Amino acid sequence: MRRLRMRERGGGVLTGHMARALADIRENLKAVQVVLEVVDARIPWTSRNPHLNRVLGGKARILVLNKADLVDEDGLRRWVACLRGQGLAAVPADAVTGRGVERVLAEARAAGGRPAVEQSLRAMIVGIPNVGKSSLLNRLAGGARARTGARPGVTRGKQWVRAGDLHLLDLPGVLPPYLRNRQAVAKLAIIAAVGPESFPAEVAALVLIDLLRERAPRQLELFYGLESESGEAAAVLEAVGRRRGCLAAGGRVDAGRAAGVVLKDFRAGKLGRLTLEDPPCAAPNRS
Repeated sequence: MRRLRMRERGGGVLTGHMARALADIRENLKAVQVVLEVVDARIPWTSRNPHLNRVLGGKARILVLNKADLVDEDGLRRWVACLRGQGLAAVPADAVTGRGVERVLAEARAAGGRPAVEQSLRAMIVGIPNVGKSSLLNRLAGGARARTGARPGVTRGKQWVRAGDLHLLDLPGVLPPYLRNRQAVAKLAIIAAVGPESFPAEVAALVLIDLLRERAPRQLELFYGLESESGEAAAVLEAVGRRRGCLAAGGRVDAGRAAGVVLKDFRAGKLGRLTLEDPPCAAPNRS
């Protein structure tokens, strides 16, 4: 993996870009009554940036578990129950179909309290790359107001967007992911929160295969029409590559192309609805 320039602060990894993003959030915090923190429901813990806790302090916050349509119902219920048990207003949603978005609005109004007379409720949307932050803003606003894309840094400029009685603040750029360890970075690469220049797609696909075989043992074989694979993840990736015609000269499997196939299928929900991590109900304080 490409070596990242980091410095340690308070026990966590803080990049220069992350520090600027956090400063931007802090600077605009007084302009809003509530914060909508968007995470990916498939990795709700890993796709959160714990540095936000220090920045947001006691500001009212709604934790939006976006892409909930890609998660199994039982896993989603356990995550919501666990997070709410920790005092977080967790709301599952799907910004693409609109499922749960009205609940997000209702929770935001309740958490933000009644604003001043003739003044709209103001909210800030924050989140790491590719969790659907701009898609949620567009859904809340009822139209394409913010640019979206499956890559970091699509949002370019600070903007206020109106959604009924709610004013939404979308800040330039997105909060970078919190790089805890190799397994966490692999999960972030699986959902495309970090790009292949930071974590190789082939390695991310191998980690994903191991996770899928642990959490849904037969799903890969059933979807790709494979024989039962009991070997290493690399053998499964090669088998997928052969089935999908990801071949290089001489009939050798192009592992990079095969990895792209597996990652794309998972991101589209074709490999089943599931979470890649269990709710850490006894998780340590991350402030």
